[in-house]
Amino acid sequence: MKNCVIWTRVSTKYQEDNGGSLSDQKNKCELFARQNGYDIKGYFGGTHESAKTPGALVKAMFDVVYKDKSIKYILVSVADRFSRNEAQASMIINELLKRGKVIVEASTGIDTSTREGMLMIKMKLALAEWDNGNRTDKFVSGRKHCLESGVYCGAAKPLGYDKHGKSLGTYFTVNDKGHLIRKAFKWKLQGYANCEILKKLSACGLTMRKQKLHHILTNPFYAGKIKHKMLQGRLVDGNQPKLVSYEDFLRVQDILSGRTGVYKHKKETPRFPLKRHILCSKDKTPFTAYTVKKKNIDYYKCNQSGCKTNVSAKKMHERYECLLRFFNVTESLKPLLREIISKMIVANDDEARNMETLLKKQKSEYLGKLKKCKVRFGMGEIDEDIYEMTNKDLQEKLDNIERGLAECRKNLSNLDSEVDDILAMCCKLDSLWRDASLETCQKLQNLLFPNGILWDKDKDNYRTFDENEALSIIARLSVSYKNKKEENSLENSSFVQSCA
Repeated sequence: MKNCVIWTRVSTKYQEDNGGSLSDQKNKCELFARQNGYDIKGYFGGTHESAKTPGALVKAMFDVVYKDKSIKYILVSVADRFSRNEAQASMIINELLKRGKVIVEASTGIDTSTREGMLMIKMKLALAEWDNGNRTDKFVSGRKHCLESGVYCGAAKPLGYDKHGKSLGTYFTVNDKGHLIRKAFKWKLQGYANCEILKKLSACGLTMRKQKLHHILTNPFYAGKIKHKMLQGRLVDGNQPKLVSYEDFLRVQDILSGRTGVYKHKKETPRFPLKRHILCSKDKTPFTAYTVKKKNIDYYKCNQSGCKTNVSAKKMHERYECLLRFFNVTESLKPLLREIISKMIVANDDEARNMETLLKKQKSEYLGKLKKCKVRFGMGEIDEDIYEMTNKDLQEKLDNIERGLAECRKNLSNLDSEVDDILAMCCKLDSLWRDASLETCQKLQNLLFPNGILWDKDKDNYRTFDENEALSIIARLSVSYKNKKEENSLENSSFVQSCA
């Protein structure tokens, strides 16, 4: 028998409370162990842990497997169960490998005992992190659309309002506290000091700290506006009821000496995506950036005393694009890469499928309850008022379940789109970097060169020293395939000439 331990993990409390995911991971690992002759010596993880550094659960596993030399294997359902953050997962895996432990992925049978297995594991971790970023981008895009449409959909509702609905259907109503806040604005316009307003509010039953009152009096939400960092300093007309007119709100800001008026967010310029990513080859000092305003020319420079390397941003950007072309995948290898990516995404869709199964089960249960309720009402066992209230409650829960199922089906049906997105990223890295936003540029840079890239002043070009291993292997395969194809073409050409 091969001694092993099983590691399971979910990243959120929501996943833990709703079951399915943890038990499914455990069942997969146990089945794999039975079928392949593994002796399970312990279970670790089993709850949510998604910090950027290994937490107590990982350390507990380390303590056991390091002390027990007979334990050689760590079983996980999929590799990203260590973490969907590539840096954290790689650190955990590398620590285990140093101690002679082998990570085995139960869903595919891939393990880290071979170079090919390590490549596949690292590719899966990189794609898992990309998938996380992609989901975040979709969430941010949806949230931004709501805000631009005048709908505030943040998790915390402003004091004085009751929140109803979700997403674009969100709306607010003023509650009793809101009517008191309306009075607070009037008292401020009448010249009352904040401490006096706090006393008057407390006498009416609304107690708060002076910092909270200050925040309320400077929050344009109460004047029917929405302010959010996603709006990049713009104020948008919201759909919430106003507690004070915008004109009176501005008068309150004047009363507060203008020091706490509407905040305007300064957007970071995308002109220097390589700032702090480029390192001087002599001392690895990160490059800074500046602009010569008279000529409107951008530069990167090393501020280390005695070095002062100074290079135009245009040159460094062009050289960086040339470097990224080395990592582009050739057309001939695209079908193979597409197949690999598809299999990886399908394997990582287990959580969505488990959630869909759970929601279907809940739907069936509520439909049964709804049917029983109607039967009891028809038999005269319950009053009409109770029936109406119960029926409404059950129907609302069924509507929520239907929305959840629709979201699951949408996620599971986007396979081709996700594959296309990943393939496009792998095949045209130079153009992707050139046309991307600052955030996307930096994500791509950190993916390819996690610890930065060197600028060699003598060679007037870049030097790499710590590439992403998975993408680097893909690049070398592409170059090798291209060179082989050119050799075959030359041989065929020579053969034709000799025949002629």
